[in-house]
Amino acid sequence: GATVHDGGTIVIVQGPRFSTRAESAWFASNGWHLINMTQLPEAALTRELGMCYVNLSVITDYDVGVPGEVAPVTHAEVSRRFEETLDTLKETVRRLIPHAEAAPRACSCSDV
Repeated sequence: GATVHDGGTIVIVQGPRFSTRAESAWFASNGWHLINMTQLPEAALTRELGMCYVNLSVITDYDVGVPGEVAPVTHAEVSRRFEETLDTLKETVRRLIPHAEAAPRACSCSDV
């Protein structure tokens, strides 16, 4: 029942913090799709080790908002949204594990 997006570009910010309006506008103007605080260094380290990986991101907010449509994010809203999606996240991980164990590697992850 979850919405899945295959692809996109993530900008990583050192957290925990929210972006300023200027940062958020700059990220969007560059065509970046997500702002994330937890994608790095994990992706780089797994690549260095030749390991396969997948990112599961819970989208909690619209950063500083969408003028006239969505209000800027608050910590309370992020926490509420994450709690709301936690069961879906757990179920997704539960369903992915058997596929990861059984899947033959047909990727370039080990081509370090």
